[in-house]
Amino acid sequence: MKVLMYSHDSYGLGHLRRTLALAEAFVERDPLNDVLILTGSTVSGAYRMSKGIDILKLPSAIKLDNGRYESSRMSVSFELLRELRSGLILSAAREFDPDVFVVDKAPLGMKGEVSDTLEFLREERPGTLTVLGLRDVMDDPERVREGWQRNRTLEAIEELYDRIIVYGPREVYDPLPLYGLSPEVLSRTDYVGYVGRTVLCPASELPFPPGYVLVTAGGGGDGLRIVESYLEGLREAEPGFDSIVVTGPLMEDADRRRVEELAAGLRVRVLEFRTDMELLLSGAGAVVAMGGYNTTIELLASGKPAVIVPRVEPRVEQLIRAERLSKLGLVKMIHPDDLGPRVLRSTVEGLLQRGASGDRRPAVDLSGAARVIELVCRDVAEKHTVRLGA
Repeated sequence: MKVLMYSHDSYGLGHLRRTLALAEAFVERDPLNDVLILTGSTVSGAYRMSKGIDILKLPSAIKLDNGRYESSRMSVSFELLRELRSGLILSAAREFDPDVFVVDKAPLGMKGEVSDTLEFLREERPGTLTVLGLRDVMDDPERVREGWQRNRTLEAIEELYDRIIVYGPREVYDPLPLYGLSPEVLSRTDYVGYVGRTVLCPASELPFPPGYVLVTAGGGGDGLRIVESYLEGLREAEPGFDSIVVTGPLMEDADRRRVEELAAGLRVRVLEFRTDMELLLSGAGAVVAMGGYNTTIELLASGKPAVIVPRVEPRVEQLIRAERLSKLGLVKMIHPDDLGPRVLRSTVEGLLQRGASGDRRPAVDLSGAARVIELVCRDVAEKHTVRLGA
């Protein structure tokens, strides 16, 4: 089976990491499967991938505060950049001739750049299964609905996708009926649970003896305030524990220097980027993190006591997820409006005590990737059967 996957990834690491987890599941299911990932992520080449998986790097774009995009690497207009990316996506679909095309999060891609490819597959390659993968929380439901109605995304989902998959459990959050999708589309929708992976790593490979506090700012583009608050809290009184701060590859150089200045003289190791966050999680006694999808799922999988400080702008996805999980007792949450050095340090020390007492959260089902593969393989087989019968 040939699988084409699209992950626009203009900001952060989340979409790419989820796409990679699914790609690994495809080749684990059958080593003869081939997966080609289309992504604009600037760090896509840093991740190790199994045989059978490759990446076609799209020219990178970044989203601005006003909702517009611009080229992040080249000095070309966004209109030219979009046309270039759209052409590459269509060419990949035409030449690779996939059995499955999986689009992550954005139904029509960044500014509609996947539309031509979806139309091409519907008209010229009807045997290709088209799958839209949505994370557990998109944004405020009313905002999603308004955006999809304004851009005719609802009609496109109904006409161009065979299957819609939600990467989360329905019992935790079930927003799809609020997005404006028709009953017919909802009948083609499956909630598969969280997509993630658990990796057991030997303690001998850890930067510090187990029990440290791990602070992660995700991609790092907007994580300075959390890291600052944490380090300023440590400077008020020498802590009795070590800390590892991962700034993220997208943190500005000036912000990273600020972090290093605050960490100077403390029992803190500052790292820029790790592709093996599971390793660092395995030895942590407590974790401070933002509330992105992949980070949250890794925290739940690890069972480590954790506090999430969610991003609340420009969308409330992380806030909704953190609030839901906090109410279930799976994580602690500090709203950014309440964040401060003393509040954060006090919360962390409470988490370390909780971890030392052996208090652990309930196990979380991470079999979402396996369920995705089962659904896709079943649908591909059915689609091929129908075509042969026709």
